[in-house]
Amino acid sequence: MPESAEGRFGLRGITGTLLDELITELTRAAEGIALATGTRVEVAQASTRSAHFRNSDVLSATFAEHLSHAGMTVKEPAPGICLGSSDIGNVSARVPAIHPFVAILGPDESAPRFAEAAGGPDGRKARLAAAQALARTAADVLLRPELGARAWSELRRREAAGR
Repeated sequence: MPESAEGRFGLRGITGTLLDELITELTRAAEGIALATGTRVEVAQASTRSAHFRNSDVLSATFAEHLSHAGMTVKEPAPGICLGSSDIGNVSARVPAIHPFVAILGPDESAPRFAEAAGGPDGRKARLAAAQALARTAADVLLRPELGARAWSELRRREAAGR
């Protein structure tokens, strides 16, 4: 057995609460292994923690409405696709935020065609429509104070609920 060993684990959770539970579970497992082997364990956070993403349904609905004017719809990501914790999560914990998914391929098209579609007319159309919808959503927040107030209220409710 070596004199010392080190393990680094990247952990992610859909919510901060679930991430905390996973950290606790991993720490207990490491402590149990140390006890069983007569060794010592130290558990430390090695990097900056990213918060889970908190989507603003208020702003997402506004964005979706604007995107619909371009004949596009916002759809939830496929099952199993989750933003989890990321840098946008840290932003969304402090201010109302959205992270819309705008498709440039049809549901039956394969990923290998993605690069071609992204650089072609379909990709340009989707990017322009999304950029316009984002700009219009931002303008709405500035010009309609009640929209921003609803988005902030929603964020505070989610924060209080730990979601």
